[in-house]
Formats: sequence, C-alpha cells, structure tokens
Amino acid sequence: MTPLPAPSRSPAPPSDGPGPCHPEDVAANPTLAGFEKKVKAAFSGELSLSTKHTPGYSRELHVKNQQGYDVRLAQARRADFFQIRWQLVDTTFYDEHGPEFTAGDQMYFDFDFHDNGQVSGKLGCNDFTAEATFTGTHLYFDDAELTSQHTCSDKVMKEEASVLATLKKSLNYSYWAEPETLSMSLNEVLAFPTREHGFSLRGIPRR
Repeated sequence: MTPLPAPSRSPAPPSDGPGPCHPEDVAANPTLAGFEKKVKAAFSGELSLSTKHTPGYSRELHVKNQQGYDVRLAQARRADFFQIRWQLVDTTFYDEHGPEFTAGDQMYFDFDFHDNGQVSGKLGCNDFTAEATFTGTHLYFDDAELTSQHTCSDKVMKEEASVLATLKKSLNYSYWAEPETLSMSLNEVLAFPTREHGFSLRGIPRR
C-alpha cells in the first residue's frame, strides 16, 4: 500500500478506482493479499450483527461469523457530520490544551463538500478555503489560503496566522468526531517521537 504522505508534502490527488487500493496493488503485495483473503473469509457465510454502547465511547458494531470470529467496527463520525459547523476551540500539544481562541465562534470550519472537496470557513478575522480529502480516519488539507483581507485586533490576527500556518505545514491529520457528541479532534500524523500538534473543535448550529 502507498504510505501516508509526510506532513510537509501534499497528498496525491484522489484517483478513480475501487477505493484506496487497486487490484494491481494486491497482486504485488503478499502481505496485503493475505490480509484481503482473511477479510473475505471473515465476512463469508451467515453473519450476526450486534451493537454495544459504553457511555463515553463511540457505539460499536460487532459482526460475528459462523466460526466465531468477531469483527468490531466503530463509527468515526456522526451521520450529520457535513451539516455541522465546526468551531475551533483551542490548540492541542500531545495531551495538553492551550487557551481557547479569542475569536470564539468566528473561527470555524464548514465542511461544505462540493464536487471539488472544498472546505471553507473563517479563521477569526478573514475567510479561508482549502482542499480537503477524507481517507478513513485521516483528513488531508491542501492549498489553505485566506480569501479576504480584513484587519482585526492584534491577538485575533496572530491566532489566525498561527492556525493558517499550521494547516499549511501539516497536511495529514488523524481525526475523530465523537458520534454521540458535538466534538472533534484533529491531530497531526507525525513520526515517533515527534509530539503532535492539533486542534479541538465543537459543533455549533449553522446561521
């Protein structure tokens, strides 16, 4: 399989085909071929479905086959994820949170996906756009830029510049949008032992 792009590089544009892996990828990779065979076997024959919900955790779907193998699936985001405006609350560094952004609900992402996969929003003072691609639990940002040139207080402008610089620097994020709550986290995907920066977000009603 093609490795995930480094944070300093733009991901390859999505291409047509049966998902991230193509048939020729499997044929050339014995490990991937073996994994595919096991997955096919696990989902063959009569299957039983059950769900489990532990407070504080996402709802799990369990798929069990006749041989007793249990495949656990977790929902990575809410069904209405793309209808929610996501406000940036603060920055994160490893497991620590910074102070909340001064701009409050004027710093947000709108994942209004059109045919080009565009994300729009506001970074406190100015509007911005970027290209966004979801792959599993990974989110890639590319070509983030401001689309207006307003001026605000020094603190808001510094926060805006910092967020924009982070989006341009680290293009590959892992994300988790709690299915049962209006919260989401974005974390840089960096090689160990680098400590990841990221953002925490909350869902707010559309205006």
